[in-house]
Amino acid sequence: MIVRELTGGVYFGEPRGIETLANGERRGVNTQVYTTHEIHRIARVAFELARERKAAGLPGSVTSVEKANVMESGQLWREEVQALHDADYADVPLTHMYADNCAMQLLKSPNNST
Repeated sequence: MIVRELTGGVYFGEPRGIETLANGERRGVNTQVYTTHEIHRIARVAFELARERKAAGLPGSVTSVEKANVMESGQLWREEVQALHDADYADVPLTHMYADNCAMQLLKSPNNST
C-alpha cells in the first residue's frame, strides 16, 4: 500500500513558475516546502494503516521515502517521521529509503511486500 503526500511540498510551494531568462532560455522553478504538521499528518496515516494491516495478519510496516540525500526538505521529512515513530509508533517497523532507490526496487520487484 502506498500513502502519498499531495497537499504540500512541491505541489504548493512558492516560488514557482516558468520564466524567460535574459539570454532567451526558459527556466521552470518549483519550490518544495514541508512543515512538521504536514509531515506528521501523512506519517500518522501510514503508521495507523500499518497497525491495522498487522492486526489483520498482513504485513504491517512503514517505509518512509524521501530525498534526504539531496534535499533539506527530505532531511526534515526523515527526521520528523523518525521522531513521530519513536514517540508514538515504536511498535510499527520503520525503514527509510531514498526516492530513486525506491523507484528502482519497485521496478525490480513489484510484488515484494516489504
